[in-house]
Amino acid sequence: MKILIADFDLFKKIGGGQTFYRQIIEKNPHLEFYYLINQENTNNPRPKNANPIPYQPIYEINDLNYYLNVNPPRWTYRSFTLASNIANSVKGYEFDVVDAPDYEQYTLFLRPALEYHGVKCNKVALSLHGKISTTLRMDWFGSNEVNIPLDLEEKMQFKTADIRYGISKSYLQEWRELVNVKSHYFNPLHFIDLPKPQPLKNIDKKANLYFIGRTEKRKGADIFVNLVWWLSPHNYSEATIIGPHSYSEFGQSSQDLLQEMINKRLVNIEIQSSKPREELKQIFAQPAIIFLPSRYDTLNLLALESLFSGCPTAIGSGAGVCQFLEENFPQLPWIKIDVENTYECLPKLADVLENYQEYREKLNQALIDIDTSTNDPNLTEIYQADSNVEKDTALELKQWYLQLIDYWQHRPENKNIIKNNATKLMQKVVRPTVSKLKNKANNYAENNRASQLIKSPFLASQYHKVFTLSEQTELEIEKKLQQVWNFVETVEPEAKGIKGKIQSAFRIDRVRVWREIARLERMRNNDLVAATYLLRSMRTLGYDKFNELPYVLKILEEKGFKSEAKATEVMFKDINQQTENALDFLNTTYTNLLKYDREEYEIIDDRRDKNSYKVSVIVSLYNAAPKLPLFLRVLAQQTLAKTGDMEVILMDSGSPDEEYQVFLALADQLKLPIVYFRSHQRETIQKAWNRAILEVRSHYITFLGVDETIIPECLEVLAEELDKDEETDWVIAHSLVTEVDLQGNHFQDIMLYNRANYDQNLEYLETCYLSLVGGLYRKNIHDKYGYYDPTYRGAGDTEFKNRVLPHIKTKMVNRVLGLFWNYPDARTTQSPMAEVEDIRAWYLHRSLGGVKYAFANKNPDVVEEFLYHALAYRKSYCGHISSDIEYAYNLCQFLAEIKPTSPLLQFKPSIEQLLTAYRQLDWLENTETFTATKTLWKTRQLAKNTEDLHRKIALKLGNGNFNPNYDIFHDNRHEQHANLWKTELSLINR
Repeated sequence: MKILIADFDLFKKIGGGQTFYRQIIEKNPHLEFYYLINQENTNNPRPKNANPIPYQPIYEINDLNYYLNVNPPRWTYRSFTLASNIANSVKGYEFDVVDAPDYEQYTLFLRPALEYHGVKCNKVALSLHGKISTTLRMDWFGSNEVNIPLDLEEKMQFKTADIRYGISKSYLQEWRELVNVKSHYFNPLHFIDLPKPQPLKNIDKKANLYFIGRTEKRKGADIFVNLVWWLSPHNYSEATIIGPHSYSEFGQSSQDLLQEMINKRLVNIEIQSSKPREELKQIFAQPAIIFLPSRYDTLNLLALESLFSGCPTAIGSGAGVCQFLEENFPQLPWIKIDVENTYECLPKLADVLENYQEYREKLNQALIDIDTSTNDPNLTEIYQADSNVEKDTALELKQWYLQLIDYWQHRPENKNIIKNNATKLMQKVVRPTVSKLKNKANNYAENNRASQLIKSPFLASQYHKVFTLSEQTELEIEKKLQQVWNFVETVEPEAKGIKGKIQSAFRIDRVRVWREIARLERMRNNDLVAATYLLRSMRTLGYDKFNELPYVLKILEEKGFKSEAKATEVMFKDINQQTENALDFLNTTYTNLLKYDREEYEIIDDRRDKNSYKVSVIVSLYNAAPKLPLFLRVLAQQTLAKTGDMEVILMDSGSPDEEYQVFLALADQLKLPIVYFRSHQRETIQKAWNRAILEVRSHYITFLGVDETIIPECLEVLAEELDKDEETDWVIAHSLVTEVDLQGNHFQDIMLYNRANYDQNLEYLETCYLSLVGGLYRKNIHDKYGYYDPTYRGAGDTEFKNRVLPHIKTKMVNRVLGLFWNYPDARTTQSPMAEVEDIRAWYLHRSLGGVKYAFANKNPDVVEEFLYHALAYRKSYCGHISSDIEYAYNLCQFLAEIKPTSPLLQFKPSIEQLLTAYRQLDWLENTETFTATKTLWKTRQLAKNTEDLHRKIALKLGNGNFNPNYDIFHDNRHEQHANLWKTELSLINR
């Protein structure tokens, strides 16, 4: 039997498809195989039954550039070209079977192409390895949307083949659900050489962890990174990713993305290129666990090689080899990674690492008497199966081929040679160059520092265009509001080009735009949103310039923000008394919250078995039932939970959901010391926390929501830090924010809260430096300095930190221990409410009165050192250097009071001048055409001159490391609460 394998360079390439074809050639010496060589050397070693045929292409896809017709569609041209070139290369041959892989689509036209070129062929077999459309859709750079032309191509080639066969039952079933045409199962045991277990070398060493395979997303290299992060570094030696990378059309590689993930987790994972088979065999013989966490894989032969070599192997549930192992070798131990819940396998992985030799010996014992025989049809039997082609599809494809080949035969060969060459030049050189220039222009238009000068002359005309729009009807008001939003950010789909970007997303004269949004929102009865923008305007300018305070106070009172109204009055009613009033407000708040009394409960279900624990985890519950099971199962993996040193306190604040039923279903399974409290009615999260603090049986506490978690070692690591330093009250690690799906599965990283170069006073500049997720503090902080303010709905943790910070000592642990799961639903802190509450939680603490509250009992040296920070610091979630000119000015004022001889007061006049300029840039006194440009230019020059001056002053004072960056738009005033609160445009979106 003569078989043409319609693939290339089988004994040169190392891909999965080529490996499969090499193996079936070697395992079937009675069959005569032919294949095409393009880059493979004719002298390469190969079996006697492998016959290379040089590839002789004469067709080019550009030959069809000027073919115009409804059918065949243009997306078939590549398949036509490849099928025709393959057929041309084998002219004069006769084959019993032409076997083509489904990861290419030229099977679409193979039959008519062979027939046209006079090649005799009895059957066309389609070898099922995996749909390229699925691979592309699941890759890092792919789209989640179905590629309809590619999907159609794959289905049509599936139907037109005489025989379809595959090595994965799960993949065959996937096709069966798409197209009801018979396919054959080719058991891998017919062609794979299963290795023998190898004796373990370096028996005393800890196991290494390896991901091996292509690093495209479906193979799960990112899952490997997350699992390594969650495993204790004490239990393994090294972690390595081995394999080739995938690339986007712009040259970004999967290696770049994986390295970014690794960096954000501060884990040591090395990325290496592909290894030859002999090196992999050596890895399998060492203490190791091989990770193959595939989200989608037709089989994964490497899993069999690893496992049968006697090496512990962890396999993703999306790989077809899972079904193969379960059906053929149920006695073999291996670790399944549920790709829909990757946390589930962590206890098993930890157990294998802790008992590695015992587990490996168990695997090797199971391999001794393994039976690898099979009664499934062999390759010859499959090739001899009856033809089962869908004739209508085959006929349609033949007609398409004849149309294309007829055009190709009669195309004008040389008539358009100049035009064709020009087209090639355009495609290869001109278009990419133009594209790069457009990308540069777009980036320039988006760069705040450079672009705002370009945009500024358009500001006045855009004002005239938008502010004069009609607002007679609700629909007109919505449309106008959307246009005003466009001043702040590019919100319109049509404004994505260079022109649109230049005429939107202005970062100057912001107060005017915020006040216009507020005016329109008042017309729409969105008073709280309107008041939020007006309050923001007051903060930005430093006073109530437009006498809008009465309206803001009235709305805050009406909407239940009585304390915020009081704080706003303190801040802006009498600027001359602001400092004294603010300090008095803060001191009164401190005194009022020193005590908190126990209250009654609707439910108390206590499953704790001791009177004392090391750590308490307090969890507030409200509409949390769907997320609670994953949260509790992951929390149960804490190392302190396994030693019985952690208690969990669930505080249900009158939730309408079924959290208690979820708790009852899970409590016995989890075997955690856990107590469930439920209040009679809905309460704020801070009130729930206060309740829980009174119920803890430990010295150390932390707080989590069900959309937050910590890695298994977190509480043990943090508790050790508090144990060894009695003067430290609060410890905090780095924490990672991720986007997850509704089931909690990792989708992508968002940002890292990187608290390197930690100083606890940075909390006054950016609220995330001291946190609860990945943090732990002493319970006696509350005994000494008070409780959370129960009147807050979202910003109570910020206020508590600012209130107690002057009295406590905190410390940073240089590990990423906290994790945020950003589910696809709204978060409480992403609303105007959070900004309103921050007026007393954060902004009051940033006033001169707040500075006095924070540093009144500190040495002036501390204030001097922190002044440098205020002028040049990095926000925990950013990489660039920011400034906080307003806070620096307040520090200078305070420093002038407590140490009037301080040499750092040399900074004060220029800081005040720059603050004034920044405020003037946020409210232009007139809007003539070039006023914005002139003001921005002057402010930029002033910032640059001030930056140079401050660097010189610092150098003169012996601080050579001080390196400020007074980029206007990297000052805190542009980085905190500068976003839009977009309300529903119900009529536009109808």
